Amino acid sequence: MLAILLLGTQQSCTKLDETVYSNLNGDKLFDDPENLIYGFGTAYVNLYALIGHKYGVVGSDAGTDLLVVPQRGGDWYDGGEWIRYHRHEWTPSEGYIAREWNILYYGINTCNRLIFTFEALEGVDTAPAIAELRGLRALYYWWLVDIYGNVPISDKFDVPADFKPTTNSRKEVYDFIESELLEIMPDLSKNNSLEYFGRINYYVAQTILANLYINAEVYTGTPQYDKAEIVIDTVIGGGYSLAGDFFSNFVEDATGSPEYIMGLHFDAIKARQFEVHLFTLHYNLAAKYQFEDNTWNGISAQETFFHLFDADTNDIRRNSILFGFQYMDDGTVVEDPSYEKFDPTDPSYRDPDGAPLNLTPEINMLEPKCLRQAGARVAKYPFIYGSDRYTGNDVPIFRLGEIYLMKAELLLRKGDVGGALEYVNQLRARAGATPLADLNMESLSDEYAREMFAEGKRRTQLIRFGTYGDARWEKPEVSPSYTSIWPVPQAQIDVNPNLTQNPGY
Repeated sequence: MLAILLLGTQQSCTKLDETVYSNLNGDKLFDDPENLIYGFGTAYVNLYALIGHKYGVVGSDAGTDLLVVPQRGGDWYDGGEWIRYHRHEWTPSEGYIAREWNILYYGINTCNRLIFTFEALEGVDTAPAIAELRGLRALYYWWLVDIYGNVPISDKFDVPADFKPTTNSRKEVYDFIESELLEIMPDLSKNNSLEYFGRINYYVAQTILANLYINAEVYTGTPQYDKAEIVIDTVIGGGYSLAGDFFSNFVEDATGSPEYIMGLHFDAIKARQFEVHLFTLHYNLAAKYQFEDNTWNGISAQETFFHLFDADTNDIRRNSILFGFQYMDDGTVVEDPSYEKFDPTDPSYRDPDGAPLNLTPEINMLEPKCLRQAGARVAKYPFIYGSDRYTGNDVPIFRLGEIYLMKAELLLRKGDVGGALEYVNQLRARAGATPLADLNMESLSDEYAREMFAEGKRRTQLIRFGTYGDARWEKPEVSPSYTSIWPVPQAQIDVNPNLTQNPGY
């Protein structure tokens, strides 16, 4: 609206007979239903804070077998939250648990407000816009039911100021999401062009439904794999295709990728939230990439993930991680003058490579003295030279590569190994990897890891496969029924006694 007002001001300098309005209100702006998009942008903007922050899409792969934030002396202890995250020992008072809840409900409340506003407009066809907002609200609720399980359903805006909702069961939330998506399908656009790059359309709604159904046994106790396959086939037939270059899905402008079903177009100036480059890179790599801000030397790939590529080092997805000795563009080695030197009081704590920076796949320990250079780093989102705190890579929320893996999983669960291999090997062929001759749930899980690394999907997939609570490096075995859902934030319970805490917390 500001841009519209500025445009009117500029034109009035030369067209003195033009009618000038002191206010551009909803009645005028929304006479044209095509303008409704300008009214609900704020509901989408909320996604940037959810996805781009260090706790967002990349950070959420911590706590799984893919990524970890080790304590490097005085750095990254952060009150022990990342260590508890890795070991599944989180509490209801964790900041990131409250942050996720708050952002998701902010998005829901914004959708509710806008739906209420659009329903009151007269003489305008608001059905497509309201359907899109309900679809976005369903996406927020899918994340809530997946992460927290039992949460309040709030689908009204005109409620008393002191309204305190009660907790709905996970099954009730599941049913609400399903009914919302099925009801809005006829009013959603099937346009999958650039215009809908980051918006809810018919195929995005089908993809949310696919994720709901494929995880239905986790959410409700009743599998819905047949339903999942039907909607997945609808998405596959929606005109999408695999991008020829795997990494073209993660570059500064991925809007031309035919693989995106829904994504976020981050921008270093206009959409400043994505900070994976600082979160992962060693302190002394900021100069190599000419970053304006210091890098933080935080999140790193776990060694087990690195070794998933041992059998096929030609797999280009291996370039999703940065490892080995690091060099400036002129060929000189990157050095770390503050490397850990020999200490006679603790001879095991030393950097064997000295000053030359060697990002080792091996991480010597989780806490408290992880070496500064230990751990391969996240390079899936190509580094953009000259970035400051925020970088402009695009980030997929849903893409066809994951849909192919979901289709393969459903075929494998039915015993159709050959059919599952067709979809998996299409992804491997794109990556330059050797085709697989056989497939089981364990090897399919490995393929999910290679394809979807650092896209925030691993937790959900491991829970569905029944392996999320398994023991792994620096993490004991934990009961899946306990850690497969997060606690309701304590701050929410403190202000709303109608909420029920999840079991085990």
